[in-house]
Amino acid sequence: MSFDWVTFGFQIVNVLLLLAILQHFLFRPVADVIARRQAATDAALNAADKAKAEAEAATRKALAEADATASARQDVLAKAHKEAEAQSHSLIDKAHAEAARIVAEGKAARERGASDVEAQALARARDLAAVIAERALTAQPQDFGSYLSRLIASLQNMPAAERGALLKGGNLKLRTAAPLSESEESVVKSALAPFEIDPDIATAPELIAGLELQSDSGAIRNSLAHDLEQITEAMRDDRQG
Repeated sequence: MSFDWVTFGFQIVNVLLLLAILQHFLFRPVADVIARRQAATDAALNAADKAKAEAEAATRKALAEADATASARQDVLAKAHKEAEAQSHSLIDKAHAEAARIVAEGKAARERGASDVEAQALARARDLAAVIAERALTAQPQDFGSYLSRLIASLQNMPAAERGALLKGGNLKLRTAAPLSESEESVVKSALAPFEIDPDIATAPELIAGLELQSDSGAIRNSLAHDLEQITEAMRDDRQG
C-alpha cells in the first residue's frame, strides 16, 4: 500500500479551509454574541448596584429626616407647655390680686365709717368673693395643657348623639381666654384631630382662664369664669335654702 501525498495535501487544504470558514462564520459571531451578552449582564449588574446604593441613601435620608421631625415636635410641645404654664401662673396671680383688691376695698369702706349694715354687707361680699375665688382657684387646672386635657375628656365623655350635635351644629368655635401662640394652636389642632374638626379660634378675655368649645347647638364650658359662676350660684342656692 502506497501513501498518496497529493490526497493528503488536499485533505490538509480542506481542513484549513473548513477552519477558516468556521472561524469567519461561526466562532467569531458566537464570540461577538457572548461578548455582547456579557456586556449587557455587566451593565445590568452595575445598574442594580447603583439602584441599591441610591435606595440605601434614600432610606438613610428618610430616617434622618424622621428623627429631625420627631425632635422638632418634642421641642414645640416642650415650648408650648412652658408658655402655657407661665400663662396659667399669671392668670392665677391676677385672680389672687383681684380677691385681695376686694378685701382691701371692704376694709377701706369700713374704715371710712360706713354704717354697720353696709359694713356687714361689704364683709359678706368680701367673704363670699374670697370663698368663691379660693374654691375656683383650687379646682382650676394648673396650665394650658390641663385645660386642653379637661376639654378633650369632656368631649370623649359626652354621649355620641350630643357630641355629634355640638360638633355639627354650625359656627363651631374654640374660645380662649388669651391669644394662642403658634405652638399652642398646633397642640390644640393635634388634640382635636381625632374628632375630625378644625374650629375657628376666637379670643374671649371674659373667660379669665381656660378654653371653651361652642357651636349653635351647645357648648362645653371649661373656664375659670364658668367655675366662678357655678360656685356663686351654688352658694346663692345654699343661702336661700
